[in-house]
Amino acid sequence: MKEASAVIFANMRGFKGIERGLIPIAGKPMIEYVLEVVPDQVSDIFIAVDDEKKAEAYRDLAREYLAEVLLSNQLSGSVRSQIEFAISSAHTENVLLLPCDSPLLTRDFTTFLVEASQKFSAVIPRNQARETIYTMASYQRSPFLEVFSKNREEDMDSLVRKVQKVLYLSSNSLRIFDEKLLMFLRVSNPSDIHRVENILKRRK
Repeated sequence: MKEASAVIFANMRGFKGIERGLIPIAGKPMIEYVLEVVPDQVSDIFIAVDDEKKAEAYRDLAREYLAEVLLSNQLSGSVRSQIEFAISSAHTENVLLLPCDSPLLTRDFTTFLVEASQKFSAVIPRNQARETIYTMASYQRSPFLEVFSKNREEDMDSLVRKVQKVLYLSSNSLRIFDEKLLMFLRVSNPSDIHRVENILKRRK
């Protein structure tokens, strides 16, 4: 199996005066739960941020996980610009993208994304609302760099339709990894923190 890179997006706004991925959940920064489910096939890990303050905040944790902090104002733009920057920054043909604020992701799911992207140009889940989750997906670098370069103005939905062999994952199909689909839970406020901590307690 080919090696893969992982890019973890930490470009979202924090709360409680703390960067989103560094907000503590059950005693450790939220992004660590994501870092811990990065598959063994991943050889390079990147934490992607959109300003210098975030970059500095994540540097110590990045060193601990042998990761590299990526800084770009492209990460403040559209989903398309974020995906393009992440894929362009990777050193391998297969690229796994994950958000830093999804602490209930599972290794089985992330491993499946990486393995499936050996055969498919992209492997992209859809949540219960049938929304396409481009930042929790895996991609082959070459076909996407090609469509990015040829279609400068089109959004991500339009670009993906130009790529052959894209696998979309329905939320029902993902229940084999997570029956309650908690992988899609994004922590964006204090009540989400309490909910995740309660779920983690029940899992022990």
